Amino acid sequence: MKTPAHPQARRIQAMAPRYMQTFRCVGADCVESCCGSWSIAIDELTYKRYQTIRIEPLASQLRHHVQRHADPASAHGAYASISLKMDEMCPMLDSDRLCSIQKSLGAEALSGTCNDYPRMYVHDGQHLGLCASLSCPEAARLALSDASALDLSEISLDINPELAPALHRRRDPYPSAEEPDLVRRHAPMLATLMDALVRLDSLTAEQALVYGGLLWRRIAALGEPGSAAASDAALEQVLDQFLRPDSLSRAAELVQGLPVPKEAQFSLLLGACQRFMREHGGRASFRALMDEVSQGLLLGESMEVCLARYQDADQQVLRPFLAQHPHLLKNYTLNALQAAVFPRRGTAELQTEYMDLAVRLALIRFYLVGLAALRGPAFGVNDVIRAVYGVARNIEHNRRFMPGVMQLLQERGALRLEVLATLLL
Repeated sequence: MKTPAHPQARRIQAMAPRYMQTFRCVGADCVESCCGSWSIAIDELTYKRYQTIRIEPLASQLRHHVQRHADPASAHGAYASISLKMDEMCPMLDSDRLCSIQKSLGAEALSGTCNDYPRMYVHDGQHLGLCASLSCPEAARLALSDASALDLSEISLDINPELAPALHRRRDPYPSAEEPDLVRRHAPMLATLMDALVRLDSLTAEQALVYGGLLWRRIAALGEPGSAAASDAALEQVLDQFLRPDSLSRAAELVQGLPVPKEAQFSLLLGACQRFMREHGGRASFRALMDEVSQGLLLGESMEVCLARYQDADQQVLRPFLAQHPHLLKNYTLNALQAAVFPRRGTAELQTEYMDLAVRLALIRFYLVGLAALRGPAFGVNDVIRAVYGVARNIEHNRRFMPGVMQLLQERGALRLEVLATLLL
């Protein structure tokens, strides 16, 4: 029996980075699989359609593996799901690693999650946007390999009006002039400023995030209750101080002059990674990545030996490489900003939102140093792509990853904008 067709799609316009124009799933040729190690959410419409299937053995497999949730709220909003253990593949895959649902019924029979991933729909309060989760190796390759991959352009999308996108994020409702919260009131403008700051040729991605952190710390301090006119005037002064041409021309020098205790950086990031590995393990590909990082940094040796190895690989291999390919971490950061719809909420949440973004880049950079130590002159773009999607897959497909990392940094007093230089430089 054929599954009922989706309702007529509606064509809409969205802003998307250039790489989304060419992105296509590579299916069985992918080095990873998006069909394993996580809970695959099934929306209500798709679940009910699956109940009508009579093709065997597909019908029996669907009834057995797709489980409805009595309380969708407790399952992160999923009406039903296929729950998988770490490194367990979706039972709907055939021997060729192809989806038996799509093979038998067509792509229109897939759930929203399977159909959308890795596409992420974002709304900034004014416009719809589209980007990809870089936990997908092919999306990461396209987003990072080309210096212009994060240039934005308008694209046409066919959207099912009856289904909310499975992966979506929205900024708090578009503010009015009467909005009391300073950050909410000016969120679109602040987002544009941060995007422009990362794109500056004079700053690396790390420097841009540290300089941005100094800016956000000042803005967060303006959020005390008071008149909108007074806080707007104060915001204008802060922005002028940080963003006028003479300030931006000295930004890299200012940031590089900040004290960076490398032993503290190494200890914080290594501790966060090791804690996660002890408590959760991670996917097989992530464990393999950590093994290579461990080899590169000689983690079985004394702290003195490991730290010397870390600093040498950073200075002699990674920094010269990134100087030749500055777009790699810039593109990652720009994509992360769009996916997070930063700033998404208000003044009270500003620092936490920003630290989450910055810590992700710091973790990726830590793994890059380890791979650079192992590879030496052979270190290349593919190592960056692998580290990005490897870390992203654990961050975005494991809801315990970032909370655990952030908790450790909080315990060590490092979850503050003041310590961004220690984490990133």
